Amino acid sequence: MGTFNTQIGVGNPAHREYQWVDALVDTGATYSMMPASLLEQLLHLSPEDEEVFTLADGSEQRYGLGQASLKIGERERTSPVIFGPEDLYLLGATSLQTFGLIADTTNHRLVPAPRLTL
Repeated sequence: MGTFNTQIGVGNPAHREYQWVDALVDTGATYSMMPASLLEQLLHLSPEDEEVFTLADGSEQRYGLGQASLKIGERERTSPVIFGPEDLYLLGATSLQTFGLIADTTNHRLVPAPRLTL
């Protein structure tokens, strides 16, 4: 597991206008997490569900879960995001898989994942 920061765009899937944020790439996190205020107030998104998530310290917390558009480089994808606390911008494994990217933690960059089919 490794972490580093990268610039990503976060947007409303209906409008494709992005807010650019400095997100922590965390290969140990399942979902991406963005501040609820960014998602709700600036992007006008609403959670679709509420779920209990286990945090890195082992505690559990209930958060909203919805869909947002993410932009990495020139690529855009819709991905699940947790409506989280202020000042926490996290790019998790599900979003990385959606983009077909893996984290190169040695060089602190995102790189294309090998494409495998069954």
